[in-house]
Amino acid sequence: MRLRFLIYAVCLAGVMMTACNKPYDGEGELEFIWFEVSGKVVDMAGAPVKGITVMAESAESVETAHDGSFTVNGGGKPTETTMVSFVDRDDDGKKYVSRTVMVDLVKYKDGHGWNKGYYRNRDEVVVTLTEDAVITPPTFDSGSLPEEQQ
Repeated sequence: MRLRFLIYAVCLAGVMMTACNKPYDGEGELEFIWFEVSGKVVDMAGAPVKGITVMAESAESVETAHDGSFTVNGGGKPTETTMVSFVDRDDDGKKYVSRTVMVDLVKYKDGHGWNKGYYRNRDEVVVTLTEDAVITPPTFDSGSLPEEQQ
């Protein structure tokens, strides 16, 4: 919780310092939003996938829970979409191919001043990951090869 607060404070300080270095021309340099994206990660069979790292721009990464659920929080310039990436970084069990999706955001609460509001995903986010195919070359017993290949 303290780390998340620190990240938000640093982001806010960066926005404020950038804005203070040039005159405000009314074009929105000071605008900022907070967002939350939540959903679930499943495999091709529909089973939840635990331990997938979920990352969004200007947000602290999180891992999916035992039921595949996740919630990632961030903030930044006003936008109606955000990119969210799903990466299998652990060495336990199955390996999954990384995936990035665009998530539509909608405002659910107004902000004030430079804070233009609080946003969350418009639709339910369910991401299906495919297993990473590892191809193992076949092994041959030298007795099964023709003599010219031995």
